[in-house]
Amino acid sequence: MNLAYRKLAMIEKEFIAREEAARIEGTTCPIDRDFKNRITRLLDQVRYL
Repeated sequence: MNLAYRKLAMIEKEFIAREEAARIEGTTCPIDRDFKNRITRLLDQVRYL
């Protein structure tokens, strides 16, 4: 479980970095919003346990 949690956290961190880079460049973000929201929601659930 710990390894899976860490991988999801790394994916979330990468999404945040890509969004920030897209914001700075002034382009649209190529990340699937639904996928990002599901990962964030899952990590929030794990953090509260």
